[in-house]
Amino acid sequence: MLLSHYLPKILMALFGGLFIFAGIYTFGNPLLFDRLFICILIFTAVICRHNINVLGLIVILVIQRLVEESAWVISELEYKDLIKACFYLLSIAVYWVIKYDKVSRILLVALVFSLIAEFYWIYSNQATPEIYWYVTLLSSYSFARHLVFMRVVYMEELFPNRIIESVNLDWQIYKLFAVFSVLQLLMIFEYLVRNLIQPNILLVWKTYPYFSQVCYTYLIWVIFFESYKLLLPKLLRA
Repeated sequence: MLLSHYLPKILMALFGGLFIFAGIYTFGNPLLFDRLFICILIFTAVICRHNINVLGLIVILVIQRLVEESAWVISELEYKDLIKACFYLLSIAVYWVIKYDKVSRILLVALVFSLIAEFYWIYSNQATPEIYWYVTLLSSYSFARHLVFMRVVYMEELFPNRIIESVNLDWQIYKLFAVFSVLQLLMIFEYLVRNLIQPNILLVWKTYPYFSQVCYTYLIWVIFFESYKLLLPKLLRA
């Protein structure tokens, strides 16, 4: 009885400290952190394999990650202008799908200002910074947020005989994707200010890796914490 009372708190403190250490240790090494993130997702999927709601959220996170990695590989190919145009068109399509969401306003603002800047750079025959990449990231986070919002509806159609319900992990990831979207908008605005007005502003650029790492470390913690809370009643009964 005493062990079952204190065990959850001990495990939470242990893994909480472990995740904070992992976030700090992997800073400056995005490849290592990506591997850690994928391992956490796989580990969570294994221990929560009987919870279809958690599995659905993990699938969304994996899809977002795969889209981001695929977009990066594509962006490194030839035909830069064609790739840029396709990414902008896809971002416009994402806006059309998620325009019910408040985050769609962030995406719309990013699209309008970025496209105006792109045409200005073309007209003035200037080298264009690759702000389309941050627009692409913003659209991927926005669409992933849409998938989280619609998860219950989609999964009820796919699995009509299973109990599909919203869990707190939905809400936590939903809010985090909005934070990631705002961060991309700030990067875009700083690029525009720096390249159009030309002051030496690098505040967002310098803090972006730190803030992004903190957000992803928190995401790892949230995945573990919320999944653990869902499993806790079964663990205590065992």
